[in-house]
Amino acid sequence: MQTLAKEYITSLLPERPNNSHKATFGHVLNIAGSMHYRGAAYLSSLSALRAGAGYVTLASSPGVCQSVSALTPNIVMRPLPTRPVIYAELSPQMTDSVSIELQSIDTESIDEKAVVQLHDLLEKASVITVGSGLSIGQSKDEFNASTAQLSAMAIAEGNHGFFFALLSELQTRPQSMVFDADALNFISHLLHHSQRKQQTSFRLPKNSIITPHPKELARLLNIDVEVIQADRTHYATLAAKQLHAIVVLKGHNSVISDGEYAFINPTGNNALAKAGSGDVLTGIIGGFCAQGLSPLNAACLGVYLHGLSGDLAAQALSEYSVLASDLLEYIPQAIKQIEAITPVN
Repeated sequence: MQTLAKEYITSLLPERPNNSHKATFGHVLNIAGSMHYRGAAYLSSLSALRAGAGYVTLASSPGVCQSVSALTPNIVMRPLPTRPVIYAELSPQMTDSVSIELQSIDTESIDEKAVVQLHDLLEKASVITVGSGLSIGQSKDEFNASTAQLSAMAIAEGNHGFFFALLSELQTRPQSMVFDADALNFISHLLHHSQRKQQTSFRLPKNSIITPHPKELARLLNIDVEVIQADRTHYATLAAKQLHAIVVLKGHNSVISDGEYAFINPTGNNALAKAGSGDVLTGIIGGFCAQGLSPLNAACLGVYLHGLSGDLAAQALSEYSVLASDLLEYIPQAIKQIEAITPVN
């Protein structure tokens, strides 16, 4: 276990040759956002550009793309086809047997066939980031007889079908990938709750990075959060070994592990304990992957820079008042501070 040193972090910063163009610094394909989490798509996309990526394409529902486009002209949009989600409501005229009425409500869930439309982008992308605000939802086998105790319940697939199709497509892709948020909850479901026998040997795609908070890691390992928090380095390393991925266990002194080595991040403060902060981290890590860093190096540099951005923002705004969107404005200052450090020879 090692603490990330300033000089080591400086040595990881990607070079910026003058004889370059946007493709030199990579293309991030960010599959993110949903009806209720449009901001996550914005934060994870723009932070990748702030970290130095050449360009970012946001693939999401038309409504999310429209919202993000209204906020910034810097992101390329790829609207994906959507489908209605079926909701089940208990009939008011219930008898002893439960009577269920099905209703179709358009919540901008992405159609699983959209994966076919992403083929060209999956071919071109330098890195693929998935999950920020994507709102995967439950799987159908979680809809059961307990509906009798509820006034209304969704069959609630959300983006579940789309993500399953996407994950299948990503299995053979060589690019680095970053999985965050609801993508991790879906993966947990595949690992521990699916009844499909062919999924028992599930593995993440090669070159994957996952960025769980403690509760998400607890779901992935199928153990209690308190156990995780009692030995964060051990369980981050264990998860990295079991999932064959780089693990970033978020929280105070975030832990980064590849299953063999573990690094502790010294930057950051409680100002980062706010909605959207993790989306910014996902984008930063993706941005560094796009510029050619290995998954482990991108994770180490990204976590350190994210924490340093939070430190600088807190100094200016107080730990109470920092917003996730404020971090976007302090990433440049954090990079300049890292650049000023003399690297280890």
